[in-house]
Amino acid sequence: MGKMFNKNGTLYIPISESLRLPKDKVIEAEGKAVITEAYCQNGHSLMSDIKINDQHGLNFIYTDQERQKEAAIVISAVVGDRTKVNLDKTVFDKEEIVKILCPACRNELPVLFMCECGAPIYLIYLDERTNPRHAQSFCSRIGCTKASRLRFSQEALTEFKDRYSF
Repeated sequence: MGKMFNKNGTLYIPISESLRLPKDKVIEAEGKAVITEAYCQNGHSLMSDIKINDQHGLNFIYTDQERQKEAAIVISAVVGDRTKVNLDKTVFDKEEIVKILCPACRNELPVLFMCECGAPIYLIYLDERTNPRHAQSFCSRIGCTKASRLRFSQEALTEFKDRYSF
């Protein structure tokens, strides 16, 4: 078993210096990384037939905390792009924290950790084996700079580690 705490006594989060992504799951298009496959924790594909910026988007269900309103949302599969399409035109308030569900099984996606804005950062996987090193993450607060913007989970974990290392 590896070490659990670092020399300062905080939880040790092993993070590789370089991203080792499955090359068939991420392609380059016009100089940007594009996700070609994405799955929920139960192995359901999150890929959509709807294209954003000439690439297939990622399909989710956004719901409010009480699950009183919901919308089918497609977000861009281009890493770092915040473009999204609301298929149901359901309106969520700016700054609202939404739950993000798989459209197939309707389970809430796993939470990587809490964003600095206080909302959950959700995790999607690039393969059906649900390897968190081969994953993407994004914030669930409407209007957060990290909302609807895919980031490599390893990048998000590095940011988290740097923020909370003492």
